[in-house]
Amino acid sequence: MVTDRRFRGQLLWASLLLVLGAAHAQETPWHLGSLHASGHNAPSAINTAGVKPGPFEVVVAVIDAGVLQGHPSLEGRLLPGYDFLSAPHNPRGARSANFAPDPRDTQCAGHTASSAFRTHGTEIASLIAGNGREKSGVFGVNPSAKILPVRLFGACNMSRSDLLDAMAWSAGLPVAGIPANPSPAQVINLSFAGGGAVCGADLQALVHRLAQKKIFVVAAVGNIFGKKLAEPANCEGVISVGAIDPENNIESYSALDARTVIYAPGGGRRLSEDSNWQANKLKVASFAVDSNGEENPVGLERGVGTSYAAPLVSGFISLLLSHRPHLSPTEFLSRLPQYSRAVNPSAKCPECNPRGLVLTNLAALVR
Repeated sequence: MVTDRRFRGQLLWASLLLVLGAAHAQETPWHLGSLHASGHNAPSAINTAGVKPGPFEVVVAVIDAGVLQGHPSLEGRLLPGYDFLSAPHNPRGARSANFAPDPRDTQCAGHTASSAFRTHGTEIASLIAGNGREKSGVFGVNPSAKILPVRLFGACNMSRSDLLDAMAWSAGLPVAGIPANPSPAQVINLSFAGGGAVCGADLQALVHRLAQKKIFVVAAVGNIFGKKLAEPANCEGVISVGAIDPENNIESYSALDARTVIYAPGGGRRLSEDSNWQANKLKVASFAVDSNGEENPVGLERGVGTSYAAPLVSGFISLLLSHRPHLSPTEFLSRLPQYSRAVNPSAKCPECNPRGLVLTNLAALVR
């Protein structure tokens, strides 16, 4: 299980649709729903399976640990990105256009980074824009979306200024000393949490500035077992995402706060009921090391965490934008009843009114 990335105070630190043809030899994952009208869906499925993206291309920034190139499920989806991890936190020495994750076994301050850091960003990207090709391929919510890979953390810690610069650059804003971004994002995915209990003025000002440009900021609420929201999920205007299981229950590891905007499938413990979603994991595009020490692309059912729920929302929003390119975050929030269903309430949060992401009908895409 990969925990969400966490950051605190001035020094941020890393803790951590589709029309299917005969060439596709696998079923869509449970979290997207069934391709067949008579199919049996998981109660929390977002029901975008079989939905064709619209004519407008949408860019989604994945600000994460970097994205590995060469996975078939992301073929043609990756744009030129950037590494915003600054010295002395960057083992490469400085920021650069190399958005790849740290190499395996990279050390920082004597500690070796978990292998989960290396594949996390790739897995997040695949849930947004995976094309589902090959038997082990991974389906994203919007396979026509373009991914802007932005590296923000790795074996070493990140700074708050790294985060602010990464978000600004992703949105097409100028950042001193960095080449202009030729492909600004309409959606920014932040699959990490753990900052201040109150959104800092600097981060809040940036979120407001992005909202004025109709840029969506989606953030995981964190795997903090019922605690309240922290940065960046607690900033006004951020679409905060909690995790639910296939049966539409809030996962025990998810933050629990009435301010959580939306919930989406996040994976978790295996369920006792015999069903297609009993394993309760999200299938992601990743890389596995073989006996020769070589990394090979794979599709694995292992995604667990609010960091995996967030990209489902980012992908969903990009699917909406592919049909309605002028949709704003404010309008999306006002129309949330069209894109959500009630989640089973939690006795631990009587003030909460949780809503789960779902495409209620195809007309909701274009109205």
